[in-house]
Amino acid sequence: MIKLEKSVWLYIGLVFLFTYTFQIITIVNGGDDFTLSRLFIGLTMFFPGIGAIIYLTKTKQGFKYINWNIGKFKFIALSVLLPSLITFFGIIIFENIGLASNNVFLIDDSQVHSIEIFLILDTDEQSIPFFFLNFLITGIGSSLITGFLTIGEEIGWRGFLQKKLLEKNSVFKSLTFLGILWGFWHFPIIINGFNYPEHPILGAFLIFPLTTVFISYFFGWLSINSKSVWPAVIAHGSLNSVMIFLFEMDFGDQKLKGNIAILGLWIIIGMISFYLIASKKTSKNEI
Repeated sequence: MIKLEKSVWLYIGLVFLFTYTFQIITIVNGGDDFTLSRLFIGLTMFFPGIGAIIYLTKTKQGFKYINWNIGKFKFIALSVLLPSLITFFGIIIFENIGLASNNVFLIDDSQVHSIEIFLILDTDEQSIPFFFLNFLITGIGSSLITGFLTIGEEIGWRGFLQKKLLEKNSVFKSLTFLGILWGFWHFPIIINGFNYPEHPILGAFLIFPLTTVFISYFFGWLSINSKSVWPAVIAHGSLNSVMIFLFEMDFGDQKLKGNIAILGLWIIIGMISFYLIASKKTSKNEI
C-alpha cells in the first residue's frame, strides 16, 4: 500500500486528468496530422511541474521543497554521458547479435561512414574513436536543449512526487510506484501507437510501464545521490534525444524482440542503479 497525503493524491489525479485530456484531443484530431499536436503534447510535459508549483504555493511549503541546487557534479556528468553510452553500445550490440540493422551509420575497416544523423563534429567518414567522441558530444548538446522540455516533467516527478513518496514509503515502493505512474501517464499516446506502433496494447500495458519503472530506478539513483533535480532533467533530455536511434533501428520482423531487448537493457541498468541506492540505504533500513 502506497502512503501519501490526500492532497498529493489529488495532485496526481489532476495531472493525469489534464494530461489525458490534451492527449485525447490530439488523438481524436488525427494525432501527428493534427496541426497543434506538437504544441499540445509539448504542453503536457509541463503539467507535472506546473501542478507541483501550484501545490507547493497553496500549501505554503515553498519552491525550496524542490532541490534546485546543482548537487554533486559527478552526477551531472553521468546524467549527460550514460544515456549516450547506453544508446551507442545498444546499437552496436543489437547489430552484432543479428537482432537489427543499423541504418544511421556503418562501420568498415575501423572507419565509420554513411552517417545519417546530425553530429556536432561533422558527419564525414571518421575513425571509430573520433565517431564515439562525436556521438557523445552531440548527445550532451542535445540533452541540454531537450532538457528545456523535460524540466516540466522532472520538477513534478523527481523534484516533487519522488520526495513526497520517500517521506512515507520505502525506496523500492517509492521508485517502483513512480515508474508505473510515469509509464501510464503516457497511456493514451502509447495505446494509439507511439513508440510501439506494431504492438500498441502490449506496449501500453506492459513494455512501456516496465521500462519506465527501471528508468525510474536510474533517475532515482541520480537524483537521490546528488540531492538535486537537475541530473534527472538532463538525463531525461538526453534519453529523449538519443534513445530514438535504438527504436529506429531496422528490426525487420523482429520488432517485438527489439522492443523487449531495449527493455532488457533498462532492466540491467535499473537493477544496477537500485543496487547502488540500496547499498547506501541498507544500514538505515529504508529499502
